[in-house]
Amino acid sequence: MIKRLPQGQLLLVMLCATFAINVGGLTTKAISGKHFVVSGISSVAGFHMLRNASGHIIKLDGSATKMLNWLSQFYHFTYSVFQINATAIDSSPNQPGLISYLLRKEIDMIISLSPTQSRLSFLDFSHPTLYVPVSFLIPLPDSSVKVEAVVKPFEPKVWLALILAIPCVILALSLLNRHADFFLGYGNTPRMKKEPRWGHTSFYVFGLLLNQGGSHLYGKSLSFYCLGGAWCIATFVIVNAYNSTLISHVTLPKKEPLIKSIYDLRNRPDVHLVTDRNMNTDAVLSAAGTGFLKFLGDRLRDYPKSRCNATKHCVELVKSGSHVYSSGVNSFLYGAIREDYKATGQCNLQLERENFMNLQISWALPKQSQHLKYLNHGIMKMREAGLVDLWNKNFQPDTRECLLNEKASKINKRIIKQLELENLVGSFVVLAIGLLVSLIIFVGEVIIFYRFSHRGTADK
Repeated sequence: MIKRLPQGQLLLVMLCATFAINVGGLTTKAISGKHFVVSGISSVAGFHMLRNASGHIIKLDGSATKMLNWLSQFYHFTYSVFQINATAIDSSPNQPGLISYLLRKEIDMIISLSPTQSRLSFLDFSHPTLYVPVSFLIPLPDSSVKVEAVVKPFEPKVWLALILAIPCVILALSLLNRHADFFLGYGNTPRMKKEPRWGHTSFYVFGLLLNQGGSHLYGKSLSFYCLGGAWCIATFVIVNAYNSTLISHVTLPKKEPLIKSIYDLRNRPDVHLVTDRNMNTDAVLSAAGTGFLKFLGDRLRDYPKSRCNATKHCVELVKSGSHVYSSGVNSFLYGAIREDYKATGQCNLQLERENFMNLQISWALPKQSQHLKYLNHGIMKMREAGLVDLWNKNFQPDTRECLLNEKASKINKRIIKQLELENLVGSFVVLAIGLLVSLIIFVGEVIIFYRFSHRGTADK
């Protein structure tokens, strides 16, 4: 049921709406007609700057460029790109960074920059245009068939239980039959043509386990056959479970990846972390003062080749082995996979996603900038319309060929799983019950034999 607002409240709502429309008009007029000088670090997607042979920027492309064009049309301002071939964001003793030009007011805005604690002290950042989990690139594991695949279907505990069960069953079958001669009075009767000996019972036990035919038991007591039947049921479950899992390990083999998690670097001093020099990931990890991020920053500082001047250098290190490439912008990694696939015709790299750290990608302005609120308002408008996500997705490099292989690899990892002792405990329980039942029957046979033998003696 919809309630009608009182006339006074309705008038107040109309006044607020009119004020909001007027504010929107004032916001547009306040920034309309201005000219901004922008810059950024060229990336595969986001803010891609195409240069000519002399190094001059002749074209802009990427999702961030789409956002910039939308804002310029929404607020009616113009912009130009600062002509500089900068490869560093933060300044170093040997090279001025892009931020230094912003502080000197030679540029008005830096596109696609990640805020850090040190940068927040002298820069203002807009609402995020992108949230990205820090991913890492590793060599794609090669397929290989190994000899140890025959033992992979079972965990060590299962193999140990099976190794212990085999001699126990052989010993129990042999003892049950041999003691039947003494306890049940078969010693005075002619020996059976096929009396089970140690070799015969061993052949029966291993024959069932190896799924071989022609294995038969020739015993003298019910307890003997109960234990043999229990072993038959247990091996039926074990053999079928082994065969079904062995097929997966043999036909879908996969080497273990270099690392399964970024946290594996704690225990892998032989694996080195590499990233782009003076880019977002380098800045965040280098500025970290505590926790796991500080550990990663220390690893970067300790290894001389940890900071690459170009993405292709990081990719070559990853392909050489014992290196992991991390970037704060997944488009860098997708682009690296795509370029390597185009050059080699095969997938040599694998992207691993892990939410140990999320980077916020924003636009940077000088401190106390009066244009920050307009920029935030425009970004929120684009987000509400779904344009930010659409443009980021459209400009992501196409790596479907390699991602399908990666997805299949992860599915195979979920399928190929060692059988644990808990999975096969039922077969061993059946064997234990069969052993117990055969022991109870054997004791009963002995009692019955002695009762009848004493009764026959008393009758005589």
